[in-house]
Amino acid sequence: NDSIVLNNNVSAAGQMTAEKFNSLLKQQGFKSVIVNRPDQELGNTVTVNELRSIAEKSHVSVIYQPVISGKISQTDVAEFAKYYNELPKPILMVCKSGSRSSSLFNQAKAQGLLHE
Repeated sequence: NDSIVLNNNVSAAGQMTAEKFNSLLKQQGFKSVIVNRPDQELGNTVTVNELRSIAEKSHVSVIYQPVISGKISQTDVAEFAKYYNELPKPILMVCKSGSRSSSLFNQAKAQGLLHE
């Protein structure tokens, strides 16, 4: 399973590679991407700039919103909600395992910040 479906508009995916990213964009038709994994995080193999250059070929915009694992702040949640509400859907969220992205989404949803 390449991605976790959070709702009809957003999915989260972990352990990204250029190949996996390319196939997710093509197969699932994502319109926007939010990268929650810091480029410098241990074990990260693909930078946001690499992902952006792949996405641009499919006319998909990439937002870099790095979040530290286990340290999601209210600011992070509010920032994600703003992106969620403004970006073209569906959105692919990317982090190490998908859990950080899922947590951001679930917290924003629980607080009523997402316009659905």
